[in-house]
Amino acid sequence: MPSPYSGFPDPGSSKSAALDTTSASYINGPLSSTPNIFQDSVSGTDISDYYKFRIGASSSDPDSVVTLRLDGLTGNASLTLYNETSSTALQTANANGTTPELIAHSLNPGIYYVRVGSVSDASTNYNLSLSANPITTNKPNDDTQAQAFSIGTLTSNYNTSDYVGNRGVILDNNDYYTFNVASNGTLSLTLDGLGGNANLELLNSSGTKITDSTQADTNPESINTSLASGTYYVRVFPGGFGSTNYTLNLGFTTDPADNAGNTLVTARNINTLTSTPSEFTDYVNSVDNNDYYRFDLTSSALIDLKVTPEIANANVQLLNSSGGLIVSSTQSATNLDIIRRSLNAGTYYIRVYPASGAATNYDLSVSATAILPDIAPNAKPTANNIGTLNGSQNFSDFVGTIDTNDYYKFNLTHTSTFNLTLSGLSDNADVELLNNSGVIIQSSALMGNASENINTTLTAGTYYIHIKPVSTAETFYNLSLSAEIPSTMLEISPGSGSSDPKNLTALGNTLYFTANDAVNGIQLWKSDGSVAGTTKVTNMNPGSFNPDKLTAFGSKLLFSADDGTNGRELWVYDGTTATLVSNINPGSASSNPSNLTVLGNKAFFTANDGTNGNELWVYDGTTVSLVKDIYSGATDSKPSNLIAFNGKLYFTANDGINGAELWSSDGTAAGTTLVKDIRIGGLSSAPAKFTVVGNSLYFTANDGINGVELWKSDGTAGGTSLVQNITPGTGGFGPSELTSVGSTLYFVTDSNNDFKQELWKIDTNGVGRVKNDLNAAPNIGFGPLNMTAVGSTLYFTAYDSTTGLELWKSDGSDVGTILVKDIWSGADPNNSIPDSLVNFGGTLYFAASEPTNGREIWSSDGTAVGTRRVNNINSGTGNANPAQLTVVGTRLFLTATNGTNGTELWVL
Repeated sequence: MPSPYSGFPDPGSSKSAALDTTSASYINGPLSSTPNIFQDSVSGTDISDYYKFRIGASSSDPDSVVTLRLDGLTGNASLTLYNETSSTALQTANANGTTPELIAHSLNPGIYYVRVGSVSDASTNYNLSLSANPITTNKPNDDTQAQAFSIGTLTSNYNTSDYVGNRGVILDNNDYYTFNVASNGTLSLTLDGLGGNANLELLNSSGTKITDSTQADTNPESINTSLASGTYYVRVFPGGFGSTNYTLNLGFTTDPADNAGNTLVTARNINTLTSTPSEFTDYVNSVDNNDYYRFDLTSSALIDLKVTPEIANANVQLLNSSGGLIVSSTQSATNLDIIRRSLNAGTYYIRVYPASGAATNYDLSVSATAILPDIAPNAKPTANNIGTLNGSQNFSDFVGTIDTNDYYKFNLTHTSTFNLTLSGLSDNADVELLNNSGVIIQSSALMGNASENINTTLTAGTYYIHIKPVSTAETFYNLSLSAEIPSTMLEISPGSGSSDPKNLTALGNTLYFTANDAVNGIQLWKSDGSVAGTTKVTNMNPGSFNPDKLTAFGSKLLFSADDGTNGRELWVYDGTTATLVSNINPGSASSNPSNLTVLGNKAFFTANDGTNGNELWVYDGTTVSLVKDIYSGATDSKPSNLIAFNGKLYFTANDGINGAELWSSDGTAAGTTLVKDIRIGGLSSAPAKFTVVGNSLYFTANDGINGVELWKSDGTAGGTSLVQNITPGTGGFGPSELTSVGSTLYFVTDSNNDFKQELWKIDTNGVGRVKNDLNAAPNIGFGPLNMTAVGSTLYFTAYDSTTGLELWKSDGSDVGTILVKDIWSGADPNNSIPDSLVNFGGTLYFAASEPTNGREIWSSDGTAVGTRRVNNINSGTGNANPAQLTVVGTRLFLTATNGTNGTELWVL
């Protein structure tokens, strides 16, 4: 009958009435290592159940450890072991309540009894388990540390079996084992095969307990720990009262090679770190509980450090050169530890250590990304001043622990559409736009590494940008800024037709110009820069009025026009009404007023009254009069090149005697005289290109000896002289592009008759070529064109074989005469051809071409990065063809086409 046994007659309440487990109905012999289970119950009316069992088949069999277990209890019951002849208990187990009972006892072969008893008349079912294991091994003389059984040097696994017990016929309270390990490693101890409770201790060479395992009942014991090389002891002993056989297993795994030093002094040198992660693998445990790595930074860098534990928890610290903690990461279990920190130049250490002595391999990844010198200081007063912002500018920098604030400063000369993008973030950073007082205008504070954006309209003024990391963030960034002066089309001829605005002229804060609305022909118009404020001034002689020669005269505007009755004559607009000033050539004939030039409260001009020919006239705001019939009679003296200088009008005229020479006038006939007959006799010196610099009037003239050269005059004959005979002989092109920049006169001339124009200047140091190399730009080809002054800088268009026709500048020195930017990148025919150069609020504006956006408006602060397209009037690659750029107060007017509406008036 197999176990478990139940339904058998109730065991008797005495040894004499005990259930005989040795009978053929049950175990049919002595106990074996296989438990046999008997199921019954005890109560207040059945307080004792006795069972008889045998140990060994004969007296010659070895002693055994009997294991008696009582469980499955629903009430309190006890367990008692007796020998065959005595009523005195060998051992009793009486735990409280329903706790299982256990007796483990060493016995000689023979007959024994076990009693299951109800405690305090409690009623309970029970399972009684009986088993016995022969004691086949019991090493002698291993009961003390001094007598420990020597295993020797433990290199891998070792197994042994033995017995301990403090109850029964064999008493063995302690079994000691000793072993050595030659290197650091991990020890694994297990104690199993238990029939009773036994515990386990690991001791060092001095007998001091390192750790233990004290599981209850017959549960296996285990110890896993890290050991350094040395001698150790294992102690096996009974847990409580009992006896048991056991199997002891020892395993040892040598630690991987320790590549990282265990102190700062012996730290592993992992130089030189780069932005590509360096990878290291090592091991930590309770013995090797510090792995140190050293690295050195020669400049600031962002450190990315990751520790990946393999099987147990390991943590990481970043330390300074003295070992002081900078930051740490202590993630739980095998979670990834990450440290991301910006550091200045110096020596640093990484410490990897086990959490609570855990043993684990780990992977260490370290990179150092260089942080370039900070371009944006950390405070508003020292902000990076990027100057006037027009077009786009881009910056790259870093914010984090070592650089917590980046400030940029910029100016706007005009109301502009402002756009800011902060991108390229690997961590969270925010951005603020501040006014000149530091008050936040707008900010962007998105979560994580999302790009930040600010878009708004700003008036002219000074502004600041503040970039800052959020919390402990460390991140590089790309800052993109743009400011575009809004461009507005002031359409005059609706649809695709062109109004072709011309004669753009500033008078106060108003622009006057001529345009054709396709209904009334070319008329006089004005604009304040708004659509509503762009209106037609005249509506006369449709199709033929054709105003021209627009000239600001005080608060009035002078111009020539043909009303269809009086011919082309001088007109004036006083802000309300346009009226004819005078019908100089009576009737319908035209006097064709030209060369209008204002001198104080007089306006000089040339006209033909039909009697005296083309002569000099003057208008004082009330009266128009002939100044002087310079070439007496009906022949023209042809006054030209009119210019105001030192309170007089200077011009070129031919009196029929001296040829075309330099004259001056104070507005009276007597005060209109020849300054000097430069080319003596009837031939003409033909003065031209009049330009005032300080107290001198510069011009070109041909004295018949030196050819066309540069002259100057103070207004007197004696003070009128040749500056220098630059070009040998009497031929050559002569100076051109005369341009005043402060107290310096720049001009272009061919000094050696090689048909290549060169840039020259005259200042307090005399006359000289600006750039000495005659075979390099700008001294080749046409030489400089479109010369324009902005402050103390001369801008111009010049040709170079490697860049084509592009924007150049000069400060008057050889080294300071350079290409500003190759706008249409590449050699000829990649020419951007800058023209219509104008000084707008201290910044150069001009028209230029490039292949992506066609011909549009550009601006420049004199640097390549500060030379940018202002807008894209004709979107895409189409050409807007901006021209006639004219500054009126704080606005810039021009003509352009958007590709849809034809050539119209535009304003920035």
